[in-house]
Amino acid sequence: MAAAIVLLAGCSGGTAEGGCATPPSAPPAETALLPTGLSFNAFATVTHVQKTQGHLTVRAVTDKPIDEVTVLIQDAVTAAGYRPAGMDNEGFEAEVFFTSGTYAAGQALVRRASCEGQWDIDLVLIDPSAVPSSKPTPSR
Repeated sequence: MAAAIVLLAGCSGGTAEGGCATPPSAPPAETALLPTGLSFNAFATVTHVQKTQGHLTVRAVTDKPIDEVTVLIQDAVTAAGYRPAGMDNEGFEAEVFFTSGTYAAGQALVRRASCEGQWDIDLVLIDPSAVPSSKPTPSR
């Protein structure tokens, strides 16, 4: 009987709603790569951040409804200096698009996670420092 209680107690720790394991947070060294102002803390767990060749990739998991999470992503990325450029939400998958200056600057893809009630977020943005200045070049 005591063994059964210990076994059951082990099942409840570290699980999200619906019995799914809580996704692991990205280590601080990765989250430090996020641009100033970009935070998913209020609505998702960031699980991975990578910066390569002028691009930033962010993976996260949320349990918010897809209609709500698309707006929250838009707000979070806008707070980092990007501009919203459109959204496509089909109910089972959604995309949110962003610009920076005159450039297409990224996209967030939201899809059903393997765990019921959760959504995977894949965000790819161009590094703002990699965008050429949009100021006109003076003619000589």
